Amino acid sequence: MGIIATGIAAGLVGVQPGGDFGLAIGLLGLVLFGPITVAILLRAIRNRPVLIMDADGFTDHGSLIAAGYVPWAEVQLIEQRRFGRRLFVAVTVTDPAALRARQPAWRRLLHRVNGRTTAGDIFIPDTVLPMSTTELARTMRRLHHAAQRRANSRGTRRRA
Repeated sequence: MGIIATGIAAGLVGVQPGGDFGLAIGLLGLVLFGPITVAILLRAIRNRPVLIMDADGFTDHGSLIAAGYVPWAEVQLIEQRRFGRRLFVAVTVTDPAALRARQPAWRRLLHRVNGRTTAGDIFIPDTVLPMSTTELARTMRRLHHAAQRRANSRGTRRRA
């Protein structure tokens, strides 16, 4: 769908049916659909996992505004959220500004443009997951709690 929408938008820019109005619609379509289509095509070519989780944290490659690596120590809350018809795993971090500061400038701009549409700082959409959002949220919570227990037991041993 993204390729078709981008192709139609490029056609509107090239042919300009309707003059300036057609050009404006075509440019708007390219701005909206072009980057998304490129990101989807790159994801398909790279064929890397959308999400990598281990005992130390997770790496999110699930969308154009993916967070990258996030240590469990920075995670505050993991929950399922519905946005329209789609389900997301929403992760709230302890310091959203620090998370955004680690992102490239273009990704920070997309976060600003996207705005605060729902609660959470990181959104992993159900459409890119090989499992249900319920299963992913449960697994992430388990790993997060295990990391917290390890951090607490290290802190207890140091005080002794």
